[in-house]
Amino acid sequence: MPIPTIHVGCSNFAFGRLQSLVNCNGLTPVACVDLDLELARTNIDRLEGDVPAGLKEHVYASITEARSHHQAEVCLIYAATTAHAKLVVESLNLGMHTICVKPIVTSQDEFRQILAVNRANPDLVLMQGQNKRWNPAAAKMREWLREDPGIGEMLGGECRFWIRQNLFTGPDSRQPDAFVEGLFFHAGCSHQIDQLVAAKGLPHYVTARVHNRQEPSLAQTGVWGTAGGNALMEFDNGATVSYTGTRAGHTGAFGWSGSWSFHGTDGDLRRDAGHLQLFQHGECIEDLTLQDLHAGLIEDDRLQFDAFANAIVTGQDREWIQTSTLDTWILMEACNHSARTDTRVDVEALRLRLYHT
Repeated sequence: MPIPTIHVGCSNFAFGRLQSLVNCNGLTPVACVDLDLELARTNIDRLEGDVPAGLKEHVYASITEARSHHQAEVCLIYAATTAHAKLVVESLNLGMHTICVKPIVTSQDEFRQILAVNRANPDLVLMQGQNKRWNPAAAKMREWLREDPGIGEMLGGECRFWIRQNLFTGPDSRQPDAFVEGLFFHAGCSHQIDQLVAAKGLPHYVTARVHNRQEPSLAQTGVWGTAGGNALMEFDNGATVSYTGTRAGHTGAFGWSGSWSFHGTDGDLRRDAGHLQLFQHGECIEDLTLQDLHAGLIEDDRLQFDAFANAIVTGQDREWIQTSTLDTWILMEACNHSARTDTRVDVEALRLRLYHT
């Protein structure tokens, strides 16, 4: 039976996630939470597929109110970034497994708060939502990085992210990504770097810089750490992976996605969005075109929600899902700290400080 779920957020990007929830097999929405109750009900009427009967009558102003009327076991949070920490704490304290879209929090103090509540509820799974790791192209790249046949031990690599992203949500409003410092690494960059963390874990060190580019037409007004950045990640075996990304570039052939190359002891891989190639012994031994980003990311999140449900029910990948997605936040915070202080940051030391203080 699908797990009863409360969904927070019913408009804009969050509406697409509600459609993903309707589409998935392992979870089912029993209630929604939104500040605008009437708009939420209107949007629920727009949902397609097997929408639970009476869902639009089960819209509430808070998670606590929704939970008081429904025996939900899971909460999905797709609200404003600046409200995430409060909502995650509320959800966990109500006894629900929780996904919160990245970035799960915006500061180290907030991260410590949610870790403390999570430790007090050890049976609950807490996951930072990272939908792009779940599509078939990302899964195949992860397989080639982790398993045989693949590239063997990773020796180095690079990732490039290129997009022209409009952060205006209306004539006089902007996404938090445009005015909260450091949200390029925590939001834009994390889409790609999460796929590396999912496959290879955290690097030991990172050195990073941010771009100061301004594009007022995109809501890029010079707020620190919102336009783009570069990072050099060093793994324990000496392998280095470089990253460069921008929100203020120009639309390319692959839009939202990115390009990767990795080199290993047994071979090399290249990926441009959904086109992947694996090379060994000087020859291309696999050349695949797989689904990368689905329109509106609906299928990406459907896959994520079903994986989360399966982890709850069976325990499969449960530790990996929680640890690796939260580790992505830690790595992105290490990038911001490196850029602010002009230093090489020990990522593992930062992780230990966050988990033990």
